[in-house]
Amino acid sequence: MMPQKQSSAKRASIIAMTAALYAVFFLVSYSIAVPGFALLYLPIVLLGVFPLWFGWSGLAGVMIGAFIGGAFVEQLGFLGVFESVVALLIYMINWALIPRMAAENSSKKNLLALLGVYTLSLLVGTSYIIWQYTVIPKLFTASQVPIILLSTFALNLPIVLITCPALIRSISPKLRTWGMYTGGFAEWRRLRAESCPKP
Repeated sequence: MMPQKQSSAKRASIIAMTAALYAVFFLVSYSIAVPGFALLYLPIVLLGVFPLWFGWSGLAGVMIGAFIGGAFVEQLGFLGVFESVVALLIYMINWALIPRMAAENSSKKNLLALLGVYTLSLLVGTSYIIWQYTVIPKLFTASQVPIILLSTFALNLPIVLITCPALIRSISPKLRTWGMYTGGFAEWRRLRAESCPKP
């Protein structure tokens, strides 16, 4: 079944829901933290599945939720926008690179590709935010970066590698039938091209 075009009401609902979920996951993550920085990053689970499920609406929601988490949970105020940048980086890498058949085919090749994409996106997002926090606001010194990067990456990688593939395989078929599934970026582009009237 092909992904379906979503109504504006459905898109607004998705934005609100994903923003709220992201903020809640961020709050729970703050149980393992150093001052001003959550080492445990539970929203990585959402960033691993929302791109396929909700597309652009999900991206808007997670960026709002990430800002709320940075501004109010990490108490960074306007600088919470840096958490939105992390969400954008991870979300777009996952949406662009997750194999199209990830939700439908459980072959070892697809699973390895999926795990590779998750590993890459987490590494990029973690590296960015830790680098950012050595500049503005200066939460870490350059000498602290390797240990914080390795510990944050090692703590969160098993979570995303175990949880996200299971969620994609179990929930994606239901979302397809409910008209909530967007698919990968290539699927979204194909659907958009097919729905646009030809001159």
